[in-house]
Amino acid sequence: MKAPLFWQITPPTLIAKILTPFSYITDYITQQRLSKPSYKASIPVICCGNLSVGGTGKTTVVLELGKYFQQFYKIAFLIRGYKRKNQNQNPVLVNITQHNVDDVGDEALLLARLAPTWVGANRADSAKAAIQNGAELLIMDDGFQNPTLYQDLPIIIIDGAVGFGNQKALPAGPLREFLHHGLSRAKACILIGEDQMDIKKLLPKKLPVVHASLEMDARIICYSGKSVIAFAGIGRPEKFFRALQQNQLYLTEQIAFPDHHFYSNIDIEKLLYLKYKHQTSLVTTPKDYARLPVSFKEHVIPLGVHLRWQDQRALPHLQELLHSTFAQGAKG
Repeated sequence: MKAPLFWQITPPTLIAKILTPFSYITDYITQQRLSKPSYKASIPVICCGNLSVGGTGKTTVVLELGKYFQQFYKIAFLIRGYKRKNQNQNPVLVNITQHNVDDVGDEALLLARLAPTWVGANRADSAKAAIQNGAELLIMDDGFQNPTLYQDLPIIIIDGAVGFGNQKALPAGPLREFLHHGLSRAKACILIGEDQMDIKKLLPKKLPVVHASLEMDARIICYSGKSVIAFAGIGRPEKFFRALQQNQLYLTEQIAFPDHHFYSNIDIEKLLYLKYKHQTSLVTTPKDYARLPVSFKEHVIPLGVHLRWQDQRALPHLQELLHSTFAQGAKG
């Protein structure tokens, strides 16, 4: 489902105001769920989540944190496995040679290339399985509103271009809960890109804020100045298309699919038709590439992104914060 345009309009539109009473129901349900007791793991737990629906770059952040923290810990990733077709209730340890996107989802396949990755709706069960397998630090991809596992360092990821939209909860706006409730639980915030929505004025003054920007991986230089056909089924496909253009790629076609889209034979045929019609390359995101049929992957080039931290002390600062919050949680 594509996000309604009125979610991003401030002040809120008439439609948003009419839907506002239903936002109280959304927030009430979320707070009731969060009030349930959670499992406190014996090792630190970092959660990278967001307050709004849609893509903010969580998986990219999780990968960057994983690369840093694996220098000091045996890490494991925990993820729900959004839109996976195999709904096994027990935690699943991802094996990239045996599992596919139907089994574990696209994001899990990306994370598993770096470190052990556990897929499961119940984060507490996944945490217990990961600890039994030797994990010393757990990093959750999403799950900020998941009550099953205590989070020592809950981090909110914010896209500077869209912020919190009209600052209203579903269905009146993009938020999963009221802004003040979500911000009250956060221990840190990572703001990605330029703050175009004056987000910082909404954040608690004592909330640590780390700034970063998204950059395309170095291999994109090979395609600079060339024409390509770009397609993506992520939270905000336009971000991917804009990044390609900023790196001097010329988009003959740009095709947006729904988030986590499973590509059908009709989709594949259309993309191949365009490839041969324009005699140019097909490019997509690593997430989309993971969802493509093996036979089609040879026709597509995956182009990923990474984070550039504004302050080189950003990651050590988050590490210090983790140690502090984990110690406080142990005392509590």
